[in-house]
Amino acid sequence: MTAKSASVLMVGSVPADTAEEVFRRLGPALGERLQGLSDGEPGYRNKWIVFNAPHVFEPHPALEIVNKPKPDRDKSVYKHLEAWVPTSWEEMWRFRVRDGVDSVAFENLHYAEFAAQSYRTFCDLRRDGVIPAGTRFQVSLPLPEDFTRWCTGTDRDFSIMSRGVADALEVEVQRLLAVVPHDDLIIQWDVCWEVFACDANDFLGREPLAWRASRDPFERFGGYIERLSARIPETVLLGMHLCYGDLEHTHLIQPRDLGIVTRMANLAVARAGRRFDFVHMPVPRERSDDAYFEPLSDLRIGSAKLFIGLVHLTDGTAGSLHRLAAFRRHYAGPHGIATECGWGRRKIETLDALLQVHREVAAAL
Repeated sequence: MTAKSASVLMVGSVPADTAEEVFRRLGPALGERLQGLSDGEPGYRNKWIVFNAPHVFEPHPALEIVNKPKPDRDKSVYKHLEAWVPTSWEEMWRFRVRDGVDSVAFENLHYAEFAAQSYRTFCDLRRDGVIPAGTRFQVSLPLPEDFTRWCTGTDRDFSIMSRGVADALEVEVQRLLAVVPHDDLIIQWDVCWEVFACDANDFLGREPLAWRASRDPFERFGGYIERLSARIPETVLLGMHLCYGDLEHTHLIQPRDLGIVTRMANLAVARAGRRFDFVHMPVPRERSDDAYFEPLSDLRIGSAKLFIGLVHLTDGTAGSLHRLAAFRRHYAGPHGIATECGWGRRKIETLDALLQVHREVAAAL
């Protein structure tokens, strides 16, 4: 599937236990409409970056745990959640860098290992025709602020940990490039906490941005993109998912319009040091007004396709088409559709209906 002909972006996560389950469900359902197909971040990885707390940060000798989920919480209520999954901001993981430590190195973030395991299954199912021929394997990687801002409480801890994660991500990308053929790979930057930071005027001082980080947030974001994108070969497709969070299908910050993510997309494309193939932006269910989409007149992303995250199950095909019509009044460039965020936090029994909405809206493009 070429970047030009794809009409649907699978944002990333799917509520499934295995990669094979994801491939078998989405490959036939969305077929050649897909930009690419990820493993759905199955099992405990459905919690997006949260699983890194017990798996990467907690074992690290340079870090101390300040807060973590309560072991004695009501198991009759939270029996479906692993003990390490927080159920509120009061239970959120928090780490601090030990006194006297000014740098932290993370040897392995494990994303390339996950990809290597899933890619073998992907290739087998593509060979068997379950996944359409030509479909690329998609891997989503959070940026450094996504790894660290939510689980740190001071600028010092955030700065030290995010520098360590940036170093580790450079290595992780090279490991990924060694296990998936470049012409079969899509890398998507998952960008959420950077968006919060750039759009924090009305939110700074309370969770999730209870404290101020040093340096301009746009400069931090541009620096991450520049550092991590430039060494990705042009044969790899590169994209970006810009997000306002998905806690219980609600944004942690409600976007006023597409102005902040438009500015971030322009900055990323300008600083990446290579071609961007696609950008994803979210559209809340209630936003079909022209004011929300007007900032797209300032969008400067070259040949990149814009996947607009306007698909919502709650008002189905009709509501999604209504938002699509508003979007098209303001954007004439190459585009496709998606949901606002990944699907990992939704109930698995909703997937068939959600896939049907994707098919019906994609047919209108």
